[in-house]
Amino acid sequence: MKLSGRQHRVAAVLAVVFVLTTVWAAYYFYSQTQATAGPSAPASLASVSATGANGFAAALRPSYLYNNSTEIYGGNVTLFAPITNWINVTLSDFLSVNRTAELTLKESFSVALSTPAWSKVVFTGSNATAANGTSVGLHEDYAINVSATVQLVQAIDRQIGYSGTGFTLSLDPRLTGTIAVAGQSLPIELDPALNFTFSGSEISPSGLAYTTTSSVLAPVPPGPVAARPGAFAYLAVFASLGGLGVSMYVVSRPSDEAEVVPPLPELIAPYEEVIAETEAGPAETETLSVARFSDLVKIADTLGKPILRPRGRAGDGETFLVVDRGVSYAYRYPGGGPDGAETPGPTGAGGIPEPGPGIGVTPRSLEILLRLHRETGRLRELAPNRVETATAALQLHLAIASLRQGRDEEAARAVDDLARLVAELSAAGGRTTRAGRRSA
Repeated sequence: MKLSGRQHRVAAVLAVVFVLTTVWAAYYFYSQTQATAGPSAPASLASVSATGANGFAAALRPSYLYNNSTEIYGGNVTLFAPITNWINVTLSDFLSVNRTAELTLKESFSVALSTPAWSKVVFTGSNATAANGTSVGLHEDYAINVSATVQLVQAIDRQIGYSGTGFTLSLDPRLTGTIAVAGQSLPIELDPALNFTFSGSEISPSGLAYTTTSSVLAPVPPGPVAARPGAFAYLAVFASLGGLGVSMYVVSRPSDEAEVVPPLPELIAPYEEVIAETEAGPAETETLSVARFSDLVKIADTLGKPILRPRGRAGDGETFLVVDRGVSYAYRYPGGGPDGAETPGPTGAGGIPEPGPGIGVTPRSLEILLRLHRETGRLRELAPNRVETATAALQLHLAIASLRQGRDEEAARAVDDLARLVAELSAAGGRTTRAGRRSA
């Protein structure tokens, strides 16, 4: 359906308006879903530091390596099993707070031997402490008999048939506790293991020291709940989007607004050499009207035909024709004559065909028209009977009517049917041409 030019202009203005309202509605909808203020970061009530200071003293046999010394203190030193009798370990763990707090600390202490194939706990113990202050600590002492430890591992390996290259002795004080400040508490969980790795004759300590820090935080104030947009926000968005969609659809539709046509002398001036004035229009032709004078010029140029300007009666000079093989292409100037006065359109008097509804000539419709002319020309060279003539006339009228209504594909199918009929008549071979009959 074509719309008037005024409707197109109104739709274009409304499209711009709805674009602006859609932007506003989207912003309004977004603002309704946002919280009025972001949540604040929780405040720190106290800073906490957990430290471990582990050490050992090893009882040695006199040796050249240590200048016959019988004791050595750790540090990160490497011990050797053949000259080491005992390793006396001290594990010290502390909690420190930068303000007075209620501190509790519990220890679940275990000693274990392990290899890639097996693990065995050889000692367990527990310890606990509590204080109201700024620090608290736990201490654990453990003595390692080196030769007894090595023999125990070897005995286990022999019993299970395992042959390993070394083992680890782990002293594991698992620490748990709490720090309470101003009604808030911080749970503590630490696992500062001290390991002695036996590899061949070497004994290598690891995990002698550690430090971790954390904070006791104040409760986080509840953040504002994001507001749910009301019905008006949804209505504004959907109404604006709907209006924008409808207006854009209307703008995209074709318009039947009349083309601004220049005065007749100005319109035909570039083509005066191919315009032939005649006293009357052709008779007995099928008429196909076009919407623009430029379309008629295209047809004339394609067919190699002149543009006829019949002057059979008053007013007939405003109709222009291109005639080819019984079909007239007509363009009627929409205004009056050269003086601008409105004149009545032709009604068929004087042999001038009554133009039908105007159509624009597209490359597709022009191709169909040329095919139609070729087939009608071939048909005239044959001598069809009445039934065949009626069938051909029906296809011709169907094609032209479809072109007038802009249904190019229907017109193409009608031309195809006409072409098949012409081909069948031509292949029959039993009919003579009209020219042949006259010569007979």
